[in-house]
Amino acid sequence: MSTPDLSLAQKTARYLLIGLLIILGAWMLRLFLPALCWAIVLSIGTSSLYDRWLAKFRGKRRHIWAALTFTIFVGIVLIAPLIFGGIVAVREAISLTRELLLSSKDGAPDLPQWLLHLPLAGDWIHKVWVENLGHAAAANDAVRTKPEVYEWTRLVGVQLIRRLSTLVFTLLTLYFVYLNRDALRTDVPRVSRGLFGPSVEGLLTRGAEAIRATVDGIVLVAVAEGAIMAGVYAVAGAPHPILFGAVTGVLAMVPFAAPVAFGTVALVLGSRGAVSAAVGVMVAGSAVLFIADHFVRPIIIGEGAKLPFLWVLLGILGGIESFGLVGIFLGPALMAALVSLWRSWVAEPQTR
Repeated sequence: MSTPDLSLAQKTARYLLIGLLIILGAWMLRLFLPALCWAIVLSIGTSSLYDRWLAKFRGKRRHIWAALTFTIFVGIVLIAPLIFGGIVAVREAISLTRELLLSSKDGAPDLPQWLLHLPLAGDWIHKVWVENLGHAAAANDAVRTKPEVYEWTRLVGVQLIRRLSTLVFTLLTLYFVYLNRDALRTDVPRVSRGLFGPSVEGLLTRGAEAIRATVDGIVLVAVAEGAIMAGVYAVAGAPHPILFGAVTGVLAMVPFAAPVAFGTVALVLGSRGAVSAAVGVMVAGSAVLFIADHFVRPIIIGEGAKLPFLWVLLGILGGIESFGLVGIFLGPALMAALVSLWRSWVAEPQTR
């Protein structure tokens, strides 16, 4: 039976059934929704790159090989920094632990001098160290006897496995999105028009443009900030400039978080007596952050998403609060759809 032949009650029941099925499906896939959202964001953000990549392939199976190889490339780009950062972090943790345990004096290990001379925090760190650990043997006993240590280790392992599984399902979903991209480009607007009418196409377009612009404005600018600050750290003589540069780039994706990275580097340099280098890092970091947040990002995101930067900022912050890290990209998309809906209502002629 076609839709025009249905009664009002039948139409209402039909849409209630559709809504119920969508809710049940979302509940069933709730653990995989982050992976699905990341796959959508990555596919939209890399669409232009994938177009050029697909053009290099020929033959009947070109879509399969293009989707597979590009997904592997995206996976390498995502996983390689995590592996590198994890290796460096573990190595530094082992080095710091060895330094703490070997710096004992008369059975009581002394903290490194640079740690003790940290402004404001040095005295507090020394007090906590003395009160809770005392000496190397007590430190080892505390690690062996406190169940909180084992519980913390277990929680870290569970979170690591969960994040790894999310990454695997993201890449798996991304492969199928690339593989069926042409069909999705046709089917999603058609189904949306059938459910919500022709005006929904503008909302979908605005959402996709906002995600693409946010990827360009957030990720690319953050990578540039991290690269510039890595060079600044190297010139200033900071330890592990590449690692700290990568951390700065990651934190630069979150509004107002980058100062945590270069501020920490400045504190480390200052605690080692390199006051001029610390001041230079703070000045350079503040200048790079000011230029990126007040000039580069507003131009890239605002023009691409057709949004004032205030709404972009609110979308990013609200998205992070509501959806986690993927909300950086979903928040501006939602704001773009809402603003587009508002503009369409304002543009409609007033009728009495």
